[in-house]
Amino acid sequence: MNIIDRIEAAKPNFTKSDELIYNCIKEDYWIIIREASTIVDLAEKCRVSKSAILRFAKKLGYSGYSEFKYDFSLVGHSSVPEEVHESKFDYILDSYTLAIKNIRQYLKEQDFITLAKKVLRAKKIRLCGYNRSGFTAMQFKYRLINIDIESEVVTDTLMLNVLASSSAENEIFFFFTVRGISSTPLNAFIQTCYETKKTVVVVTMNPNTIYKKYATHFILLPNIKVKGVFLDEQAIFHIFIEILVSYISERLLIEENQTSGQGS
Repeated sequence: MNIIDRIEAAKPNFTKSDELIYNCIKEDYWIIIREASTIVDLAEKCRVSKSAILRFAKKLGYSGYSEFKYDFSLVGHSSVPEEVHESKFDYILDSYTLAIKNIRQYLKEQDFITLAKKVLRAKKIRLCGYNRSGFTAMQFKYRLINIDIESEVVTDTLMLNVLASSSAENEIFFFFTVRGISSTPLNAFIQTCYETKKTVVVVTMNPNTIYKKYATHFILLPNIKVKGVFLDEQAIFHIFIEILVSYISERLLIEENQTSGQGS
């Protein structure tokens, strides 16, 4: 059941505030994706309180506004008619552009600063992915090599089982998993990493993944599925990597300057 079906099913139990939100969204549900960048913005447009928006989202079965907005983004991406674009070329570019712009709705600068510090403090950096996400993990490794940081790519379940179960201290594991579902072989080891006190970074496009509760840092990115065109979501993972590597590089330079200053 998509979010539109959820709303229609819940209509008999709507309050007056719910009706205001419903009518606002019904006129143009793209205001959630295109115009309203925060829950406060949407509340102002619907002329209700922020808490009313949260209650509305929870009435539909969502834990919070980010999940609510995420499902709207899926509907929005899948309902843009290709005919409104001059060409398929424009359609594809616009789809990627929208997804990239939406990253700022999911992450803040502080998220990247925090992760950069964690990466630099870690004794071991493990980059985990399966299938196409394995290539994403490898791309992350290449980018880290460019700033003289060593890491290990793990795409094999046997190897990950050993590494996840070990008692080594101060390790950080990045798990790239688009769907965040149990059928993806490497995902089963996210819980193991959590239980063995590893720093676990889960990077996914599924706000409802069962592995969210095992993440030290849960990174949710926008989905790029569109109607009638197959586009690979890994591109959004790569954008995330480029932003993070930039912050790691900047933090590395800061720490080097601090060290040289103390030495002089």
